[in-house]
Amino acid sequence: MSHYSLIDIPFNLRHTCWFCGEPSFDLLSFPKSSHQVRQITHQPIELPACKECLALPSAGVSESIWSFRDQIKHALMNKYAKHLGIGLQWTKEELEASEFHGAILEGFGKSAWPMYEIAKERVEYTGWDLAVDGEPLDGYDESCGYEFNGVRYLSIQACIEYHVKAMSLDLVLLETLIEIVGSERFAYALRIAELNRDVSYKERLTIIDEIKNQEQDKDDLRELNEAEKLSATLPLVAVVMDEATAQPEAIEWAITHSCTTLESLIEQEDAFFDAFEHLGGPTAFALFDGLQWYLVARRDAVWCEESDPNDEFWR
Repeated sequence: MSHYSLIDIPFNLRHTCWFCGEPSFDLLSFPKSSHQVRQITHQPIELPACKECLALPSAGVSESIWSFRDQIKHALMNKYAKHLGIGLQWTKEELEASEFHGAILEGFGKSAWPMYEIAKERVEYTGWDLAVDGEPLDGYDESCGYEFNGVRYLSIQACIEYHVKAMSLDLVLLETLIEIVGSERFAYALRIAELNRDVSYKERLTIIDEIKNQEQDKDDLRELNEAEKLSATLPLVAVVMDEATAQPEAIEWAITHSCTTLESLIEQEDAFFDAFEHLGGPTAFALFDGLQWYLVARRDAVWCEESDPNDEFWR
């Protein structure tokens, strides 16, 4: 493929797979077919890859070499899920202290941690920054995929399926827990699934109901705290300026909504008028106008200290 450009390769990495760090004496052409060139976000390239990464399956056409790398990593994680699962379920010290009996089990005790470390290094290997003839290759999108514990997955579902396979977890339980608590609390959901590996249908429903109730209780408490915060009346006073008067209720609204500048007030203008529409248009506008002049005045730190009787409530 003569129109494909070979990436710049550091001398000490000239025989290293860019995907997993294993020894490499082959090149991967990306995209695989020349008719796919128009579908990628950067120029077509060639880069070092080991025989295993070259042979790993990938789904569809990737828009960049980085999204293709994510697919390769996903395939590696699936292939070596059991090896990687050793590090998720054991520590090196626990394996060394365990008394395995029999030739097979003793062999596992000795080789398990090295197998895990090799698989982990390959999955976490990031390669070097890509460039062609000294020019960096553009097109990397950090927002794609899902990252957990420093490892990048194709998606949240791929992350779930990997941990289910690696740790012998209940797929339905972990999927449902993530739906309830959210992907940002993956570690929490994973811990619950880990503690409940072998569950019956009835036990799974009980766990799910319990977590739902806990989350609902948290939401209810959060809403109550927010309502109490909004309903609390600060001992504010009106601020009379040459241009207008800022009324206490408008100032309190600004403080409780972290509306500290004129710019932020303009951004929240609709919310302000929604909050005071029950007073009628002219009154709401007067409150808004007074608050605008007040926030303009508060740009001056000396004025705030010497002339704003409500200054302490902004700190």
